[in-house]
Amino acid sequence: MTTDPATDDRSTGVPIRPSGATLRDVADAAGVSKASASRALDPTSQYVSSAMRARVLDAAGRLGYRPNASARATTTGATAMVAVLVSDIRDPYNAEIVHGVIEQAGASGLVATFAGTDHAIDDEIRVVRMLRSLRPHAMILTGTRSGSTVSRASLEEELARYTQEGGRVVIAGDDELPFDTAVVPRRRGASALVAELFRLGYRSPALIRPDHDSAAARRWEDGVVEAAGRLGMRIEHDSVVRAPMTRDGAYDAAAGLMVRRPEHLDVVLAATDTMAIGVMSAMRDAGLTPGTGIGVAGFDDVVGTEDVTPGLTSVDLALARVGAAAVELALSESGDRRRVEFEPRVVVRGTTPARAD
Repeated sequence: MTTDPATDDRSTGVPIRPSGATLRDVADAAGVSKASASRALDPTSQYVSSAMRARVLDAAGRLGYRPNASARATTTGATAMVAVLVSDIRDPYNAEIVHGVIEQAGASGLVATFAGTDHAIDDEIRVVRMLRSLRPHAMILTGTRSGSTVSRASLEEELARYTQEGGRVVIAGDDELPFDTAVVPRRRGASALVAELFRLGYRSPALIRPDHDSAAARRWEDGVVEAAGRLGMRIEHDSVVRAPMTRDGAYDAAAGLMVRRPEHLDVVLAATDTMAIGVMSAMRDAGLTPGTGIGVAGFDDVVGTEDVTPGLTSVDLALARVGAAAVELALSESGDRRRVEFEPRVVVRGTTPARAD
């Protein structure tokens, strides 16, 4: 059987579309060998300089060269795809991470695909099992998750099977699973926020935290409580309220808090910006103005927090950079588990003006 060189490149085993350019065309246009062009077009290859990769990708783009991803799965065992497991795509927090994943995946020659898991470990296990059959190059798990110890062990086992098949696993969130992790700095961010609020004159916070237990909720609350204790701020028992991690859930919780208003309460801290916006609405409906008398602070500094009135104080967790770093971890080889963490940044806006002495 003969093979048309215009439709099958034997150096990579990747068929080329008959109407498109060949790998040789790309190599000639970039001024490199065909083998070098092949390596540069492989997002998993680490033996390529950034300058050469950029030159080859530019030539491939100009010539309209596109490898066949399905054929790549046959020859290399994986598709040029990164699968992202998202707990709730409606949550702006997750959307920011996903944005970072999409940007970095595209720049690296990968296609990003997404699946929802609704915060449940059992859903993640089901999705991982289905995705394994598609053989993505990597799976990136984002968001928070809740479930039993048994479920968590089952998830780790399922992900371990996938890595044994040659896949890569990266966590974009909390450092809670034994895989490479791009860490969202919740604990340090919560601690930095409390320290800044203390500097502004706040002394008696209330907390609106998620009603489900997760590593994310614990990291945030631990950071708040530890910093408050260190600084001598009072958090009364009846000032910690659990609520669904939504705008409406936080609205209801804050409405109840405003009715019984604990003595000395001067600022409400919500676990997410979405929840903080619900708190602001509840305060207005109770006849209060956020930032006047009682401050409000959110967490994660998603798009739009500067546009509410007054602007919402929050903590920038570098979420898009976390998503991009997760892709970079998935594409780089290392025998040891790695952990990347960015520095959080407190952003003070109108909901927490400095208090008079």
